[in-house]
Amino acid sequence: MPKPHRISSAAHLEQAIDALIAADKRFHPVVARTGRPQFKPRRKHGFEALVDIVVSQQLSIAAADTIFGRVKEKVVPFDPPTLLATPAEVLRACGLSAPKQKHMKTIAAAILDGSLDLKRVRTMHDDDARAHLTAVKGIGPWTADIYLMSSLGRADIWPVADVGLQAAITRVLKLKKRPNEKAMERLSKNWRPWRTVAARLFWIHEDGIRKEKREALKAEAAAKAAAGKKTRKKKKAKR
Repeated sequence: MPKPHRISSAAHLEQAIDALIAADKRFHPVVARTGRPQFKPRRKHGFEALVDIVVSQQLSIAAADTIFGRVKEKVVPFDPPTLLATPAEVLRACGLSAPKQKHMKTIAAAILDGSLDLKRVRTMHDDDARAHLTAVKGIGPWTADIYLMSSLGRADIWPVADVGLQAAITRVLKLKKRPNEKAMERLSKNWRPWRTVAARLFWIHEDGIRKEKREALKAEAAAKAAAGKKTRKKKKAKR
C-alpha cells in the first residue's frame, strides 16, 4: 500500500503551488499578493498536539497558546492518565470551558482503552484516518482535518467547515454568498491533490486583508486624533 501523500519539503511545497496556479489561474493573484509561503516543519503529532487543537477551537492563536501553556503547567507529565486525573476546577482556572474539558478527557480515555490509536493514524490514508479520529466523541471533522494538515503534513486535506476558509473563498472567488460544505467540496475538486496548500494560501490571503483593514482603521483613528488635537490648539490660541 502506498504511503499517504504529504508535504515533506520546501521543494514539495513549491511543486504544490505551481500545480495549483496551473490548475486554476485564480491562484495567481493570491500568490502574487501573499508571496509564496515558506515551508514549515510539521508540528508535533500525538496526544499533546491533538489536545492543543481542541483548545484552539474558536480562539485566536494568542489566546489558545496562553491557555494551553497554563494547562501544560498544571498537567505534568502531559499524558492521558495525568489529564484524566486533573480536577475540573484546575482546568477551568486555566481558561478551559466545560465542553473542551470533556472533549480532552474523552480523547485521553479513548487512547487509554485503545479505541483511538494515533500511531496507526500516521500510516492510514486520509479518509480512513479522518474516520478513525472522528469516531471518538469530541473529535469533529474540523479537529481531525487540522490534525491531519498540521501534525501529519497531509497534502490534500480540505476543511470544508472552517469559517475563515469559507470567508476567504468568498472573497477571492468573488462569490455572492459564503459557500456551504457541499459547495466548498465542489469548488475544490480541481485543486486535488494539493488542497492543504490551497487552504493555506487562502488563509494567508484573508489574514493579510484583515491586517490591512486593521492598520487602515488604526491610521484613520490616529489621523482623527491628530486633527482634533490641532483644532483644540487653534481654539486655545484664539482665546
